[in-house]
Amino acid sequence: MKEFDVVVIGAGITGLASAFYIKRSNPKLRIAVLDRNPTFCQGNTAKSSAAFRNLFTSDVNRKITQSTIEFYRYVQTVKGFDLGMRFNGYLFLGDRKFLDNPAFRGFTERGMARYVSEHSLIEAGFRTKLNEHEVSVMNLSNVDGGLLGLECGILAPENICSYYANELSRMEVDFLFGTNVKSPLLQPIDPLNYPGEPFVWQKTLLKTIDTNRGEFRAKEFIFCTDVWTDQLLDRTGIDGHTRGKKRQVFKITGKGVEKLLKKNFINGQTVMPLTILPSHEIVLRPDPDSKSIWVTIADEYNRDYSISVDPAPELEFYERSLFPVIISYLPQLDGSKISSMWAGYYANNTIDKTHYVFKDKNIIVATGSSGSGIMKADAIGRVVAALQSGMEKTVLFDKAVINTSDLGVHKRRIEEEEIVI
Repeated sequence: MKEFDVVVIGAGITGLASAFYIKRSNPKLRIAVLDRNPTFCQGNTAKSSAAFRNLFTSDVNRKITQSTIEFYRYVQTVKGFDLGMRFNGYLFLGDRKFLDNPAFRGFTERGMARYVSEHSLIEAGFRTKLNEHEVSVMNLSNVDGGLLGLECGILAPENICSYYANELSRMEVDFLFGTNVKSPLLQPIDPLNYPGEPFVWQKTLLKTIDTNRGEFRAKEFIFCTDVWTDQLLDRTGIDGHTRGKKRQVFKITGKGVEKLLKKNFINGQTVMPLTILPSHEIVLRPDPDSKSIWVTIADEYNRDYSISVDPAPELEFYERSLFPVIISYLPQLDGSKISSMWAGYYANNTIDKTHYVFKDKNIIVATGSSGSGIMKADAIGRVVAALQSGMEKTVLFDKAVINTSDLGVHKRRIEEEEIVI
């Protein structure tokens, strides 16, 4: 039996940030981080599109992303730990109706974004006026301009995870990789040693979890287990309130790709912004180091909620669903080739598209990132630590304050997020 004060399950970005702030708040705690993978940052964190933005319609989302972005900037520029962070922007393309979204006007009024003209997009190589077949058959829309998010960009998730992992090692937090956690059961606080315990009239807690490396006992357990949260907690009766959705990434290369990569809209940047095509919101994420572009989409329909440890990307999905749309707007990419591809999951909060961070008995659950785990991770780690310490308020890196319960279940106060990519 291995005993700790706190056991964090999951060594992705959320688990690492949560362990970091719990330990920093109370250095005397004995903390262990468990993960079934051979090292940290091997699950959906590593398979993400690895980008960040502060363009959200929900006030809480804007606060937690802005704070996280500021912390990452501090780590890279002040502490000198390279996170591969580039402020190359997010470029949303659309027709006039799309660009007239009141939320977009709010972003420009706050100085968070600016509009890009159709003429500038044409100069960068975008085709803005489509033919009747593309509009009627493929349900595509013309492009009248773009909205460019300025405090947005790309980064390297493995670098961010390395920063937290290095700090945790320095603080003597134990890492136990290759540890498979079995679905836990609640146990009676005062056992009577009768068969069938716990009975409904007994008070219960999660005292131990069983793994392939034996049992672990702790006073508190933190589940940062992404789409596997519901599966793991199923026997306890605790609901994680999320559904897993498969997300695929296709890495394309070629002369057209290399030419497009150089088209930037922000002074001082040398690479194109992460670009969201209109209608179906296909995402083009630049990867200048490999002279490639990553293509992905949040496809919602005819995509079941089943999950597996190692989901496979589908070449046919790219060729039939994504590629025809891409070359409609960027015909110069017609000769591009797929150099690699991978798949992971979004832990979708299907109600308001924002994290859940809540406590039930001695279990804290942090899940439901809905595709924005990396860009909110530092703030979410602080919320987890505040909840673990019993703090009603969470103070973020940039001194912004939110109610710890805002991301919970019973006292939740979150507006439904309108901008989910």
